[in-house]
Amino acid sequence: MARHALLTVPLLVVVAACSQRVYSPPSQTFALGGIRSLDYGQSALDLEVSSHSQIFDPAIVALDGRWHTGIGDNAEASVEGTAHRVDDNGPSMADRTFYSGRAGLRVNPGKSGATFFAGAGGGYAGAGGGFASADSGIAIGYDNCTVVPVLQGSAFISQPLDARPIDVSDGDSDRTDTPERTVGVVVRGGLRFSLSPSRCRAGEQVPWLTLGFGSTTVADTEDSATLMGAGLGIQIPL
Repeated sequence: MARHALLTVPLLVVVAACSQRVYSPPSQTFALGGIRSLDYGQSALDLEVSSHSQIFDPAIVALDGRWHTGIGDNAEASVEGTAHRVDDNGPSMADRTFYSGRAGLRVNPGKSGATFFAGAGGGYAGAGGGFASADSGIAIGYDNCTVVPVLQGSAFISQPLDARPIDVSDGDSDRTDTPERTVGVVVRGGLRFSLSPSRCRAGEQVPWLTLGFGSTTVADTEDSATLMGAGLGIQIPL
């Protein structure tokens, strides 16, 4: 039987061979921020679209909006929300959409080439209930006003709330699985392209395009899975 992955309600369902597993997801699906934080009083809106899947599996498509603002001392705070849908038409009757939110903090000590970030949030879907999640990580890169390469890594823990069995049926059998506490590691790299290098060099806030690729590995007490992902975004000064 072919392998496929589907994200349902609001939990990551990985189907491999004849085994279906459900994992509780992170509250942030995709992000590729800059190395330098916004200056105090500056704000920006990030809009991102990303796709995540195992090889030959249905894609998990995510649409994300993030507001962030400089709070001084080379730090910024953010709030974000994400809508997800699985591009899958299998026999499971479970809802294939879910929603998540996150509040975060990012610090760039001494305007160096490294930035540290952390956040917490959760999500909900009608068929599967809710979850709470926390994460932290580090990003490194070469900050400039033209093209900024970024490499980041983070870890998260996600706890289902009022977990209940989820329909993960495939074409051969009817199955359910109940999520449990999940831990994960995210590795992502990409490029940020300034849309106005001259204004950036003059010290002005400018828009950026972002392109990133990475992997998300999730595990519970019984199994693990890795999804590859890619995303495209824009940062708009406010």
